Amino acid sequence: MNFEITNELINTIKPYTKNATVTISTENKDWKDKAYKSDFITIDNKNNVGFEVFDNEIIVFYFTDHYHFEDYSAELEDGDDDYVKRAKGFLAELFENQIKHIEIYKGKKLATEKYYLIYSDNTEERIGGTWWGLERFLNPFAKKVEKITIYKFNKDKGCFE
Repeated sequence: MNFEITNELINTIKPYTKNATVTISTENKDWKDKAYKSDFITIDNKNNVGFEVFDNEIIVFYFTDHYHFEDYSAELEDGDDDYVKRAKGFLAELFENQIKHIEIYKGKKLATEKYYLIYSDNTEERIGGTWWGLERFLNPFAKKVEKITIYKFNKDKGCFE
């Protein structure tokens, strides 16, 4: 692996992923086919769950969204955890809690997506989402449909269901 941080993150998820097929790629290429240095870890390939580690950033990806952890774009406030601790906490929360995925369609076109963590006390915290832009709203008469899916990591199967 390229970075020691990768081992820390793998150890964080180890209690959850005993039955998962975890893959690690250290030779990666960008969309222009140019090689770059990172550790790309896939935990649940079917649901696109994993993380990528760079020298100063971690990107956790889940389903159709992702979350960046870094400390270079803003100063840390007193008492804030560094980006590695924040990423470890976020990964643990993904595997410990349910994830609510809301898809909102306008007609047959996906207009927006939202992701929430559902904690054991049934409180929810929004962790991501995508808005697909104005082109999705061209037909003002199209019916708005909301689809909700709840995911939970199944330790026995090693994947989100």
